[in-house]
Amino acid sequence: MIIHPYATHLQTWKNLAVNQDWKAITKEITIQIARVYLIIESVLMNYQSQKKSSDKKEKKKNDDKLPCLVYDFGIRAQPQFGAVMARTFGCEVHGFDPSPVSTEWWKSDESKALRRLPNYHFHPYGAGGVDGVVTLKEYNWGQVSILRYPSIIVNCTGKTGPDCNLEYHNSMTFQLPVKTLPTIIKELGHEGQTIDILKIDVEGSEYAFLENLLDKTSGCPDFIKQISLEWHHFSWDSKYGEGASPSINAIATLLHTCGLKNFWQHSIQGWPAGDKIYQDLGMKDVRYNLVSFMKDRS
Repeated sequence: MIIHPYATHLQTWKNLAVNQDWKAITKEITIQIARVYLIIESVLMNYQSQKKSSDKKEKKKNDDKLPCLVYDFGIRAQPQFGAVMARTFGCEVHGFDPSPVSTEWWKSDESKALRRLPNYHFHPYGAGGVDGVVTLKEYNWGQVSILRYPSIIVNCTGKTGPDCNLEYHNSMTFQLPVKTLPTIIKELGHEGQTIDILKIDVEGSEYAFLENLLDKTSGCPDFIKQISLEWHHFSWDSKYGEGASPSINAIATLLHTCGLKNFWQHSIQGWPAGDKIYQDLGMKDVRYNLVSFMKDRS
């Protein structure tokens, strides 16, 4: 049985009413009103105390928040960009790269000074259009890429007919972890925060990575101020001429519609790949370009 704390007082008032002791009833009611007031006052004081404590924690959280947030995808063993953003500008920097050359660098003495920085963080996984493990191939400078060279190519450089040589290109294959940007943001606790700079240099995975981002954000990643990236392995679009690429055009147009304007690029047409293997494969128009998009402040 549950007994209300004021049940006994109600019985007292009932007895006083039967005896018509109105003076005593008035006194009893006054006492109970005072008790209720004290309870309310105690509740209010407790609430104010908790609110002050909460405000202090929130203030400390805001005070501890660093002035900028930077995501740096694709660092190899050269983290200069992220290091400058962390040391010079005091940003919270997160570097991402699953390449063996990167994970080995992070464990070596070369990264010792960077590991000591409390606002620099390295993550041994890459940018992807899915969350999981993907097959990446050995690429130049110890990096990995989604680009897959065939094991055997025909090299006819300077030769004709039967004099052409078969060349074997036995690049190593790796099963490496990648994650989408929405997943990374959630796991790092950055939901609702602004990414001041998103740098992407991921050897061909930028297309799937950005397409997933645009899909998951209903077409507009409003929480990103600036995107700086390198386009890899694109070719001319014969319909539009030099420097045009259907996949790049689509992504750039969507970013532009969202207010992320292309304010800088290395060149209009990019630069052609000088790797001999592209020529051997008949991929004569393979190009690269560097671009940056910034949120329109107008």
